[in-house]
Amino acid sequence: MMPLSNLNSIYYLSKKQLFNNKEIKKKANPIYLQSCIFFGATLIDRTQNLDSGIDFTILDKIPQISNTSKIFSEICSERACEIIDTTHGKIKVLWSGGIDSTVALISLINELKYIDKINRLTILLSKESIIEYPTFFNDIIENKLNYEMIKTTIFNHIQPTETIITGEHGDQLFGSDKLKYPVITGDAFSPYEDILEFIISRKLGTDKFTNQIIDFINPVIKQSPFEIITLYDYMWWLNFSLKWQTVSMRLIHGLERNHEDLETTVFHFFKSNNFQIWSLENHSSKIKKEWNSYKYIAKEFIYEFHKDPFYLEKKEKEQSLKEVLVNKTNFSVLNFSKKIFTRINK
Repeated sequence: MMPLSNLNSIYYLSKKQLFNNKEIKKKANPIYLQSCIFFGATLIDRTQNLDSGIDFTILDKIPQISNTSKIFSEICSERACEIIDTTHGKIKVLWSGGIDSTVALISLINELKYIDKINRLTILLSKESIIEYPTFFNDIIENKLNYEMIKTTIFNHIQPTETIITGEHGDQLFGSDKLKYPVITGDAFSPYEDILEFIISRKLGTDKFTNQIIDFINPVIKQSPFEIITLYDYMWWLNFSLKWQTVSMRLIHGLERNHEDLETTVFHFFKSNNFQIWSLENHSSKIKKEWNSYKYIAKEFIYEFHKDPFYLEKKEKEQSLKEVLVNKTNFSVLNFSKKIFTRINK
């Protein structure tokens, strides 16, 4: 990984690096740090309008709206073909049972079966994956496809040369996991100016920095290709513009690889210009008015492949992919939220 002594090419910082490294923290704008606390992640501004104090190198610029976006299922098919054609040998999919990784898995199954190379596919899953989507495991995976059960840490299941596929960036396309309760209460569809101060102050436990954070982030809001009106708009745009690169890099960081492994041996399924353009041009297709309609376009895609009415109608966004903190010295494991892949904040 990138040594912290090299501050000229920074692609990613874990929260621990950001807040514990004296050299980094000294450079960082204090309000930037408070903004990172609010969002629960290191913010890397793809619009390049935040005065963070840290000179991040941007990997994926936000594409321009073209008004020529393809339908969601077509992009899924093309992305799967792109991954298959770019790689050789086995393809290992990290499947949580959640919406994003299931879309990725279905897309790859469809295309690999079409070219009669389904044996290239191995599914990496856990008991929690099966619990999250039991009918899919029973009907589609068990006794039909190659799979491995995670029993310790994901790093024991991934070799340096293997091709890894994740469902990462689904949240950046569709919204934010911070929106669940505002959607349930209806606040998510109110003007963001009416509720934002309360949301930030509640998260930080103080209103000391609230207005400074809002002012600090405002230049990014102005860069949205369409007017930000509701809290849902606001949180989606910030997730899309400020968290994209952190999401791209966090597994890479845990695997002790570098950014050059992206799109070579590590593929985040939704990390493509076509998916980004779809998100920018189909803002009304991300959610209706209730939380269980979040990512309904993706759930409809899943339903076309596997007709599970409960998953279609009731499945909610969860923090999918079982997150495991691992002490790499003794491999003791602590499960604390629903993720398969391990993220180690060094």
